[in-house]
Amino acid sequence: MTGDNSLRFGRMAGRISVCMAAFFAVTFVIGTFFDHPIASAVFSGGNIPALAISSLGIYVFCGAYSFYLGAALSQAMKVANEKRRILYSTFVIFLAVVIMLVSGGSLLDINNLGGIFPEVHRTIPLMTIVFLFVFLPLAVLGFILGRRNNDPTLGRRIILILNTMTIMLIIYEVIKTGMPRPRFRLIQEHIEGVDFHAWYDPIKNKDELIETFGIYSDNFKSFPSGHTANAVASIAILPGLAAVVPALRKRLTTLFAIGFVFGFIVLASRMVLGAHFLSDVSCGGFIASVASAVYYKRERQLFG
Repeated sequence: MTGDNSLRFGRMAGRISVCMAAFFAVTFVIGTFFDHPIASAVFSGGNIPALAISSLGIYVFCGAYSFYLGAALSQAMKVANEKRRILYSTFVIFLAVVIMLVSGGSLLDINNLGGIFPEVHRTIPLMTIVFLFVFLPLAVLGFILGRRNNDPTLGRRIILILNTMTIMLIIYEVIKTGMPRPRFRLIQEHIEGVDFHAWYDPIKNKDELIETFGIYSDNFKSFPSGHTANAVASIAILPGLAAVVPALRKRLTTLFAIGFVFGFIVLASRMVLGAHFLSDVSCGGFIASVASAVYYKRERQLFG
């Protein structure tokens, strides 16, 4: 794509992101009133295909994080000032190792591969294996491609997409922590004291229930859906790859379309699994759509 075509794509992608945010706002309102009956209608606990899709949703987001951090390291090592080069490179390497280890734990979680393979646990050895063989190769690939890319704006482009992903992640994690809500699949276990709560009515005795019945704490993190936010953010994450891989600039619209479809497939899988209600996935989608719209606006302002 030429510069003009890239600019047109950015405008189009930004507008679609805003429209998606509006759509998710509407479905959020619908979910607020009809969460429970909708969840009852679509629930299929232990659905293996849905678990596989859910795992893929985490893998794409975490894999992109690893790839972009690898590319960021390649740019840090191009800094002319030696002290700054060492400082930036050390920081990126430290951040990359932490992120990839955490990503390994997320992939092994009961919401993902741990749900398909119950014998898999989030142990340090397994997280290290996932780090070495799943995410580290993506970071190395990002580093190699970043080194070959001579675009003087590449470092700033990578920082923009990483900031977008990080801020989005922080936002939904803060909400999850401050507004605990039982997942629908937990409610289906009919544990005394665990019943349906609307998103605006956080459960008050979460810690007591966890201690009394040994409930996995993640089962109280229904609102909002992090998987959905991560997947819907693919409408920015996938086209963003073109900054590191110039050959992909001819495929920006295709990458956006893939991210769009992927986001809704992951969204559906989370509801099928009883991991989230409609308002949960709608909130996650809204956060990601707004983050993507801001990303495309900033990209035009900085590089247009």
